[in-house]
Amino acid sequence: MRYPNRPLEHSPRRALLVALAALLAAPLATRAAPVTVKALPFAPNAAAGFKAPGKLIGGLRWTDRNGENVLAFWRGESQRRVGDETRLSAILHARHYAANKLLREVKDLVERCEFDLTLAIVDGSAQVTDLDKDGIGEATFAYKLGCRSDVSPLAMKLLVLEGGAKHILRGETRVDVGGGEHMGGTYKVDASFARAPAFLAHAKKVWQAVVDERLR
Repeated sequence: MRYPNRPLEHSPRRALLVALAALLAAPLATRAAPVTVKALPFAPNAAAGFKAPGKLIGGLRWTDRNGENVLAFWRGESQRRVGDETRLSAILHARHYAANKLLREVKDLVERCEFDLTLAIVDGSAQVTDLDKDGIGEATFAYKLGCRSDVSPLAMKLLVLEGGAKHILRGETRVDVGGGEHMGGTYKVDASFARAPAFLAHAKKVWQAVVDERLR
């Protein structure tokens, strides 16, 4: 049966067009806003819910599209007698959790050191950014490690972690050996940075800011 005089406003097609027009005309403020990465203060209780593989020595905390993030640093030590000498070993754990889920773990160690052992996060290197503006924070930190009895450079690694992905520079600290001369300070760029040029520029900047050792 046909209804030639049926009002247009009762047409299903008309209703669909009206609804679509209303959606397109909605203010931008009512649409989903981008998530802002926000750095938060880090305190020991931030890592209290995680299994501690050593002594907590620091960390980072922030919120992003993954929820609340914690990057915690733990350091463990052990000793072993070798003849009349005591050898010291140390291990560093860096674990990134998002919404209480482990996304990435980084481990490194120095074993059976008979001289001065170093395994530590570099002061001033740990920070949170959102360089690619995708709402997922990047955590940057560097650590130095080695066993030495002189003023030679230590190995140093600088990492940028994002959502479980790892980017890394590997090199050595720079030391002042006197007379205006320096040793070390160079690094190699990991292939993972090829997909993240903004991260590489940031990593190089942080490296230059923290590479010098304060030996005196």
